Amino acid sequence: MSNEIELKFEINTSDIASFKSFLDQWSDCDEAEFSAISSTKRSFTKLNLTNTYYDTNDHYLRNHGCGLRVRGSDDGLVKRFEITLKRDKKSIAGLHERAEFNVDLPDSVPDLTVLPCHALPNGCDVALLQRDLQPLFTTDFERQAWLISFANSEIEVALDQGQISSNNQSIPIKEVELEIKQGNKQDLLNFAIELTRFNLHLFSQSKASRGYRLLNNLAPKKCVYALSSQCDLSELLEFWQQNEEYALEVDDLAYYLQTLNQVNDQLTNKPLSHEPEFAQWQTALLSVNSIKAFAFSEINTKLKLMLIASMHYL
Repeated sequence: MSNEIELKFEINTSDIASFKSFLDQWSDCDEAEFSAISSTKRSFTKLNLTNTYYDTNDHYLRNHGCGLRVRGSDDGLVKRFEITLKRDKKSIAGLHERAEFNVDLPDSVPDLTVLPCHALPNGCDVALLQRDLQPLFTTDFERQAWLISFANSEIEVALDQGQISSNNQSIPIKEVELEIKQGNKQDLLNFAIELTRFNLHLFSQSKASRGYRLLNNLAPKKCVYALSSQCDLSELLEFWQQNEEYALEVDDLAYYLQTLNQVNDQLTNKPLSHEPEFAQWQTALLSVNSIKAFAFSEINTKLKLMLIASMHYL
């Protein structure tokens, strides 16, 4: 078992080339530094990933906070298969933490018996669950990944481009994921702040959650918290993030502006209110005329990341 800690973002097509160039240059510097002590190539990989997500018809795993997939990974030379179960998810905006169990498989057939017993829900009848598993949706994408050394940590940066498919429908994947391979959350967040220049948008929805939405034809939801002066940062960030994603999906500028003004009122009384980034964000707020332009802007994402960091480290 591992404890997966990652940040998830959306990226615009127009920013992908410069984003990749930046990471290539960074990883080349890392390669030059580490080649003196190791001959192992460590910086860049490209894979084609095919993933099928499984559950029962009544969503037993989903209802117990678990996600199950079988992944095929093809690097052009060898194809490998792996079963993964994720559970115990915690998230704040686009920062996700969860327990992850990965086991190699000989083929693409899901086999629950290879997973440790404690990975599955308590009291689970494994044989019955195995019998009732059904493929629900797929995610197919190309992953380009860079292993980056930053401060005291190693961070994998993955660029995923492809689609989620279910019920003869599909939606695009155009995401960036930053995952701690070794190190700490502070370095993860600080490196993410370095990348905000590429107009990344924090994203709270996993590929699995988007797949379930597509499967069940679920509309996006607003966050209807009644924010108070005592609202803590985790509540505020959830309100902000969910309503921003809602506004982006349904293209509701008026609702987005209402959300941003509520967030502004709350942040005025928070610890980071005297930081220059908050003043820059407030200035940008005065001229919002495009949901996507503001949501993906460097200052919007940077301020969120600073707020997440303050929750863990102030």
